[in-house]
Amino acid sequence: MVDAPVGAGPPSPPPSRRGNPALARVVAVVVIVGAVVTLVVQNSQRVAIRFWFFTGHVRLIWVIVVCLVVAGGLGYVLGRRGRRRRRRRPVSQ
Repeated sequence: MVDAPVGAGPPSPPPSRRGNPALARVVAVVVIVGAVVTLVVQNSQRVAIRFWFFTGHVRLIWVIVVCLVVAGGLGYVLGRRGRRRRRRRPVSQ
């Protein structure tokens, strides 16, 4: 057994087996964006959209993009609303 030199400090902990969480998020975002782009490109034909009393012919790309934006906005708003509610609760003992 080899002794550590004086003043070397404590031994460093073994390297963690967990990866970088920021890198994992970036990879996940890239995969999701790639999937969305593929979906949009493969669905570029014109379709008839019927919404209540209106009928229109638009490319399916725009239908998908609008749905994604609306869903993302709703998810953001509903997520923020729940977070705000949790902060305001008084702590009961």
